[in-house]
Amino acid sequence: MSNSFYPDNFFYDEYKQTVYDNLFVGIVYGEGQESAVAIPVSELVPCITGVYIVLYVASVHILLKPDFTSSRPRMFMFGITTVMFALGVITLVLRNVLEFQDIQYFLGTTSANTWSFDRIFVVMLVDGTMARLMYILSDIVCAWRAVVLWNRDKRVIAILLLLILGTTAAAGCELGLNLVPPSGPISFQPQSNGPLIMVGPTLATNLVSTGLIAWKAWQHRVSVRKHLGEGTGSVRVDRVFALLIESGFLYCCLWVVYLISALDMIPPPGFIVMDDILVLISGLYPTLIIIFVAMQKSPVEHYLTYSTPMQFARGPVLAPPRASGDVPLYVYKTCRENASNSNKQVPSVMRTSDEERSL
Repeated sequence: MSNSFYPDNFFYDEYKQTVYDNLFVGIVYGEGQESAVAIPVSELVPCITGVYIVLYVASVHILLKPDFTSSRPRMFMFGITTVMFALGVITLVLRNVLEFQDIQYFLGTTSANTWSFDRIFVVMLVDGTMARLMYILSDIVCAWRAVVLWNRDKRVIAILLLLILGTTAAAGCELGLNLVPPSGPISFQPQSNGPLIMVGPTLATNLVSTGLIAWKAWQHRVSVRKHLGEGTGSVRVDRVFALLIESGFLYCCLWVVYLISALDMIPPPGFIVMDDILVLISGLYPTLIIIFVAMQKSPVEHYLTYSTPMQFARGPVLAPPRASGDVPLYVYKTCRENASNSNKQVPSVMRTSDEERSL
């Protein structure tokens, strides 16, 4: 096989074993044929990395505002996004080191013994550990959103906790398999036989969490229509819920594509590319959601800010809000209009932010 990024003749089995897989997405026209079309993807990972950096800086700017730093949930979000960003940077650096070593070996400028096997093994083990921690933390963020929206329902907590423990156990099994030294030649690239263990629990966690959020969104929509009717505030809340639901299912779809690529159902470069991309997206996805939710001026923000959902209580109409952080003014206007039209006591009102903070 020629030591070139564009070999004149190569077969499908040989094609899978080269660094060419990691630098290009190849579309092979049938096994054993001697032609291929290569689409460069070397810029894909740096582009996603750049987007991730911008989003992380934006999240830090939003979450560390003076009026937000007193909120424990927001400080929790800041802490977990920072940890995930650090893990993503470490993983990216380690994989670049391994790829550089692989390219040198492929071009014939160095030998496989330039790095000792122990050093390569440790770097790959640390890389795998960091990536799996990213996946687990991303699952925790998604599950936490569902728990908050469900007002810390014990049944929801129990279900999601079991799923996260299952994901953690699967990650431990994968790392245990990686501790077994390979019997064949040294490979610097990720293999597609191990990550299948973690895909199932991770998919289940995200699907259940997203499904719970969708269920709560439907309940909220029914409640708002019953008590307040259609309004601008309801539309804005629905948009935030739609963002949470759609992004959750999109993230699940990426895991399905990752599973398909790991089963070699698409050209071999697919798994290596997805393995690099998914690590970054697992950190980018919760960071993006945190930014969008933090920027919303709607009752959904109360869900994630004070860790308690909107609730309705019997009682007289409250006085107009004293500060910008209290219940949105449109809620009071709607309640007063309903009361004046029916000459009855307002059926339900929302708690003020002062009451929320006291919970």
